[in-house]
Amino acid sequence: MSTLTTSDHLLVIDPCPDTQSRIAEQLQGRGFSVVAASDPTTALTTIDMAAPDIVITDLFLPEAAGLTLLKELKARHERCSVIVMAKDAPELMIVQALRIGAADYLHKPVTEEELAHALQRARHLLPGDLSDIPGLCRSEYRLTADSNPTHIPGVISWLIKTTASTLPPIRRLHLRGALQELLFNAVEHGNLEIQYQEKQKALMEGRYEQLLAHRLTQVRLRDRRVTMHVLYDKDANSLVYRITDEGKGFKWQSLLARSQEACKSEDTNGRGLFLARSFFPCLTYNERGNEVTITISLD
Repeated sequence: MSTLTTSDHLLVIDPCPDTQSRIAEQLQGRGFSVVAASDPTTALTTIDMAAPDIVITDLFLPEAAGLTLLKELKARHERCSVIVMAKDAPELMIVQALRIGAADYLHKPVTEEELAHALQRARHLLPGDLSDIPGLCRSEYRLTADSNPTHIPGVISWLIKTTASTLPPIRRLHLRGALQELLFNAVEHGNLEIQYQEKQKALMEGRYEQLLAHRLTQVRLRDRRVTMHVLYDKDANSLVYRITDEGKGFKWQSLLARSQEACKSEDTNGRGLFLARSFFPCLTYNERGNEVTITISLD
């Protein structure tokens, strides 16, 4: 098995601890960071937070959840390479898995040689490092999303996988946290004009989903969009993320000042902004307060 780069992060999903350990041992010293999950719920939480490059999952998960999990993984994280494995899986099940989007199938118990070949094929499907493209000076992505907060996790996963896959794991986790706070603020407080006290009251009364549904049906609000602009600049060796909503904006100067003591504040917006700024001190807003920018140094 050839040595791989330290930017390869792999999630193993299998109810058997021995299988998890065996795969981790086969990859030891090969440039992979390996995490494991034993059930679909833990797996989805892990992939949402850690954004692994490759997932290896058993098809025979409890309650016949293997194919269901594969569908959910591909729906949430289309660009993630998923390898499925099983012992004596029916041919029809294997075909279904490949049609859903699995990159490969492995027969259990998995040998080191078979795993090496499958991982090599899966890596060819991963986004490349922009800095490795000869002559490339700048690259830009522009995404426009609606104001439904339930769509945010999928958008963030796409952004992380497509634009930040080569960042160290902890930096990717910081970026995910910051983007989550800023995008939810842009949608909820910006486009949908949901105030903090209003949201907290709705959550306590168990009617937050109704509040969202009501705002999304209002003619004045329903067609508002959030724009995400990502710029990779090779000369500056940086990634810039800019999020713009169509709301009224807010008095960000006072909120930024208050965010310094956000841990003592009752304002969730203040704590969220404090979190984002703690990860990225260069966070800035435009004068109106409906556009926020964070810059990541790639040094």
